[in-house]
Amino acid sequence: MYRRNLILACLVFFLLFQVTALRAQQGGVGSIIGELQLSRGDFPGSIFVELQFRGATITSVYSDDQGKFGFTGLGSDPYHVVIHDKRFYPVDQLVVLDTSISALSIAQIVLTPREPVKTERLPNHAQGSNPYLIDPSEYRRHFPRGAIKEFDRGVEADKNQKRNEAILHYQKSISVAPDFYPAHNNLGSAFLARSQFPQAQEQFEKVIQLNPSDAAAYFNLADLYLLQNHYQQAGEWVEQGLRREPDSGFGHFLQGSLYSRTGRPHDAETALRRCLELNPLMSQAHLALVNLYLQQQRSADAASELRIFLKAFPEDPFAPRAKQVLAKLEGATDNKVNP
Repeated sequence: MYRRNLILACLVFFLLFQVTALRAQQGGVGSIIGELQLSRGDFPGSIFVELQFRGATITSVYSDDQGKFGFTGLGSDPYHVVIHDKRFYPVDQLVVLDTSISALSIAQIVLTPREPVKTERLPNHAQGSNPYLIDPSEYRRHFPRGAIKEFDRGVEADKNQKRNEAILHYQKSISVAPDFYPAHNNLGSAFLARSQFPQAQEQFEKVIQLNPSDAAAYFNLADLYLLQNHYQQAGEWVEQGLRREPDSGFGHFLQGSLYSRTGRPHDAETALRRCLELNPLMSQAHLALVNLYLQQQRSADAASELRIFLKAFPEDPFAPRAKQVLAKLEGATDNKVNP
């Protein structure tokens, strides 16, 4: 009887996780506070700083004259603090905010002044390539203010779970600036959250057309095809994304989920472990490992992973169900020891 209950519990947990495993986790509100320093020389005054999430800039500020800056009203997620100032080498620093631990994360960044460079023509420059591609972190300097204003309103609506309102703002942003790829990306994500797959696909493909170096759009397309069980297309897109951003935790999570569903358990486990190395806050990766172990009837490993998950993410929406499955697994172990 215990084996029958265990199989039923595992099956229910597996099906439940598959429906929503790729969705972002809800959490409290926190802030990122930062301080800029120079490796040499005097501080030059205020500097433009951007905050990125999944490859798209969600907000920006200027530091004060001492290099201090801050971003508030943020959820628990990994963010990137990005600086592209022609006087310094580029900065892209990962900052993980976990409001279950602390409502404040600190970013201390050292700016290194650029060395003088020669203006010689680069050898073997690919004929037909575009040397003037706009860097994603500088789009606010290159697109109309009206488009950026509507985009910011859409981001704010997204944060408040007002998805229909967000879609309207992103669409207005695109109507002002059709090439404004961050708005296309966020519009696609909003459509994806509503399972409007054709509309989401159109937007993500537009992002890639406008900015082929944007790894986030490739991962978003992989996510889209994975949700529809189109595994070949999902694999192709996730590989393209990882070529552009090899250290993406989300990319390795998608790859692990794909391998898990296509009969490659060893590769799935490797990819999911790599995901957690890169992004320890991705709770979905722990749950994906639990499902993988249950499929392989590795009950002890599944129970161990559930304990890690529950300790790290006690407030996760899946925590109550995870506790139930863990209890079933522990009960099955007890029955084997004491038949």
